[in-house]
Amino acid sequence: MDNQLDGKKILIIGGGTGIGLSVAKKSFDLGAEVMIASRSILKKEKQMRKIFGDETRLFTLDIISESDSVDLLNKLETFDHLIFAVRPDAKTGLFMETDINSVREAFESKLWGAYQFIQKAKEQIREGGSIILTSGIAGEKNIKGTSAMSMINSATETLCRSLSVELAPVRVNVVSPGFVEPKNEDVEKFAADHFPLRRLAKKDEITDAYIFFMTNMYTTGTILVVDGGARII
Repeated sequence: MDNQLDGKKILIIGGGTGIGLSVAKKSFDLGAEVMIASRSILKKEKQMRKIFGDETRLFTLDIISESDSVDLLNKLETFDHLIFAVRPDAKTGLFMETDINSVREAFESKLWGAYQFIQKAKEQIREGGSIILTSGIAGEKNIKGTSAMSMINSATETLCRSLSVELAPVRVNVVSPGFVEPKNEDVEKFAADHFPLRRLAKKDEITDAYIFFMTNMYTTGTILVVDGGARII
């Protein structure tokens, strides 16, 4: 069990922070060769080397840049799994007060960036490999002030279902996280009072969903929600 990703090569886009970094750590511990790409990864090189050692490959990538995508893929051969964990800089806010340009930028980084990268990377994914996208429960649950992320997350899940057919036998799935620690005191209290599981998610609990998709060879076109029941209240 400890080496269930032994020998697998995993490219994580947005793997320098948050959920992406947690997936990178868990995959590394399970024996994978981890490659991390993000816009500011070299600023964190010292931290990354302390976690992963000198063998892990780090790449600077602006996900909305097609030339960056081509340059990165030219440096790689084939790999087993492609994971997108990009977190766009999208501020929550009421629809009538939201800047349309910030929404466009969020779409570019989380949706269109993945779209164009997958087009270029598909032929480098090995037999038995997979693509894992990340959405969020705002795509399914109506949350006031999250119109932008609701659209982006819903579009991401729709893209998954389409690609699971078009790119088969490459498997394509989505992890949809709920509210993940840490959050402010008000959110934590709301979770404790109202969520069925009475707390926020731990990063490791979200990470396990990505590991499942990489290791289960008969799952594709699936959105796995890990939210402690938040979407059903």
